[in-house]
Amino acid sequence: ICQDINVYLDASGNVSISASDIDGGSFDSCGNINLSASNTNFTCNDIGTNNVTLTVDDGNGNSSSCTATVTVIDTITPTAICQDINVYLDASGNTSISASDIDGGSFDNCANINLSVSNTNFTCNDIGPNNVTLIIDDGNGNSSSCIATVTAIDTIPPTAICQDINVYLDASGNASISASDIDGGSTDNCSNINLSASN
Repeated sequence: ICQDINVYLDASGNVSISASDIDGGSFDSCGNINLSASNTNFTCNDIGTNNVTLTVDDGNGNSSSCTATVTVIDTITPTAICQDINVYLDASGNTSISASDIDGGSFDNCANINLSVSNTNFTCNDIGPNNVTLIIDDGNGNSSSCIATVTAIDTIPPTAICQDINVYLDASGNASISASDIDGGSTDNCSNINLSASN
């Protein structure tokens, strides 16, 4: 007589059973019986339902068997480990990251984990530190997250473009200009630039 059971993987991704775990009350007319199971060890590869044969032997040359369903379940939450990074804006004022860039060695009892991140794209508006959430999912309904600091940095110098101009002295013999008067269209990857002139 078999009984179906649920078993839960441990932190190393393993679980084991004994034949008695799937015995639902097997018996014999002569009392003493020996139980054996076709499989007693399960890993992450066995998540879900598994057919296990229970064999009952009375020691007198008589045996019978039945099949139990052993459902292997993973309830161990993956461990999310973040690392802070610096990223550098390009000539168009943009940069991007992938989830693996801020992963500092996240792991799970079952090896395969999926990484996702709350924000992958950064612009001039994000210069400085940004909190980004890394989400770890083991594909078995368990997930965890951590927060990394992604510091966006602009190292692209602006391009200064000058234009020559004529100025005309007034009746008192003076003239003045602003920096924008000699600016010929200076640019930067981040749009806001400050202009100043030496004289």
